[in-house]
Amino acid sequence: MTDGTGRIFYGWYIVAVCFVVNFVVFGITVNTFTVYVKPIQADMGWSRGQISAAITVAAVAMGLGAPFIGRLIDRTGARLVMATGAGITGICTLLLSQAQSLPYFYAMFVVSGIGMGAATLIPVSLVISNWFTAMRGKALGVAMTGTGLGAMVMVPVTSWIVVHWGWRTSYLIMGCIILLMVPMNLLFIRTRPSDMGLLPDGGLAAAEEPASAVGLGVAEAVRTQAFWMIGAMMMLAGLVAMGVGVHLMPYLTDIGHAESRASLIIAVISGMTVIGKIGMGSITDRWGVRPAVALAFGLILAGILLLMGSRGLSVAFTFAIVYGFGIGAPLVVNPALTAERLGLKHFGAVFGILTLFNTAGAALGAVLTGFIYDAVTSYIPALLLFVALTAVAGLCGVMARRALPT
Repeated sequence: MTDGTGRIFYGWYIVAVCFVVNFVVFGITVNTFTVYVKPIQADMGWSRGQISAAITVAAVAMGLGAPFIGRLIDRTGARLVMATGAGITGICTLLLSQAQSLPYFYAMFVVSGIGMGAATLIPVSLVISNWFTAMRGKALGVAMTGTGLGAMVMVPVTSWIVVHWGWRTSYLIMGCIILLMVPMNLLFIRTRPSDMGLLPDGGLAAAEEPASAVGLGVAEAVRTQAFWMIGAMMMLAGLVAMGVGVHLMPYLTDIGHAESRASLIIAVISGMTVIGKIGMGSITDRWGVRPAVALAFGLILAGILLLMGSRGLSVAFTFAIVYGFGIGAPLVVNPALTAERLGLKHFGAVFGILTLFNTAGAALGAVLTGFIYDAVTSYIPALLLFVALTAVAGLCGVMARRALPT
């Protein structure tokens, strides 16, 4: 935890700031969307498929922008990119309160998706991977718990605001909170330890050749088996996570759970992602990233099976515990697997392109689930599909081979 002088290693301050950014920006923008589906449907008369398509267009925008964001971070550093992304996302969230038409609604999510990509997962993954080597899994796990804790806190809070003051007021409040991340990023974020004359892990890493100096460029990476296996894993993981997450509140209330109980179940999932991310980070550091991948996707698969039979309270909370522990792990294992298999020298550009796979899957998952429901008035066919896709995703991650020269 300390550097060579006995002081707390600055990398842990970086972790803390990344945690807060994920808590606020990702926790609000993505994880609370499920709360808005029914209120917006009742107010505007749009179908669930049409509403959930907003997340789809946001994911598409984030995915298309990810390679450019990654290259921009590699060239200019993460601080300004993260601050700008947070500002864009906050303003778009404020403007969502004024939505009167679907095109306007979608437009705000398009721009917000680009901003969120610049503010959260890509730069956070790069910054943490640069600052930590031996403790990378643990550091990523702690930083990424912000997304889960953000959901655990903000889903019930947002639900309460929506019930008492309406969804428009909720978007106004959340936009103001997101904008607070702009000065935080500018004050504290540094892209790599060498910017402050430090080494990764507080001086534990070898000084001769920093890990950030080794890695494949985009042209080299796309010719490797690892790149495509990781890309497939991330695409399918995004599809399943967004397909379940966006429609979880409607599904739980459809099968008989009250909104308050459904919010509590989602909060339990979010709380378990905190334990899961830290646990998976420790597993990654101790036993390697491959066992962590296998365990994570096994838990996700088991959780979806439990969800299909979760009309009873005990099964619903068992689902929340199992699924919650597993579903947050890709946020830890995706960058860890990429760094280990493809290196850090061009991590921003490479991981930006891999994020395009992830967001393409997320874009498809949200709208596909909505339209399956609209077609058959049931979520079960979509959940069965997700079981199969989760198994394939885990297999792809386990099969990814190290592409770096030995």
